[in-house]
Amino acid sequence: MRELKLNDKNYVTVLQSALEILRQGGTIIFPTETCYGLGADYYDATAVGKIYQIKKREAGKPLSVLVPDLVAANYLCELSPQARSLAMQYWPGPLTLVLPFKHQHWQKHFSKLLALRVSSDHFANSLTLNLGRPLVATSANLSGQGDIYKSREISKQFQHQKYQPDLFINAGDLLRRRPTTIIKCTERGLEILRQGELKVTI
Repeated sequence: MRELKLNDKNYVTVLQSALEILRQGGTIIFPTETCYGLGADYYDATAVGKIYQIKKREAGKPLSVLVPDLVAANYLCELSPQARSLAMQYWPGPLTLVLPFKHQHWQKHFSKLLALRVSSDHFANSLTLNLGRPLVATSANLSGQGDIYKSREISKQFQHQKYQPDLFINAGDLLRRRPTTIIKCTERGLEILRQGELKVTI
């Protein structure tokens, strides 16, 4: 696993390196507004398969996706007036909306719903804006383990793993925050699946 330390002086260079890896079908670890995330090009079925291997995630368990804005979200999913209102109020930010998916025939997606959000982290949002494609974004910890906020824990976790990400964007230790709040938005209404960093009342 290659590692690049992120700072204000090399921001553009590191961003370009991360985008190059993603466009080549690779996987990256990157900072988000909550914990470190593990990402790949959502449209690349092989890359998405790597995410499952790296994370040791159960096959068929859906992954969440980052998009740059509400326009991109609307391309992928059906947004009810209630869902659109939540998105306009809380995006960018730590709110994941689970929405009816418009493209259920796509390979590597196993549900009629898709969980997505617009990240408020500058680097994560720059990835989605410049990649021009949805970005799979799941927490960087192995399945069953806790979220990772410290950079040294990333290196330690993958040191002896058979499957590793191609690139680790080391932004240092992240401020420890709760995971994103998850709200399911369907024709039946709204349902809070997880109350996280963002406090939302419906």
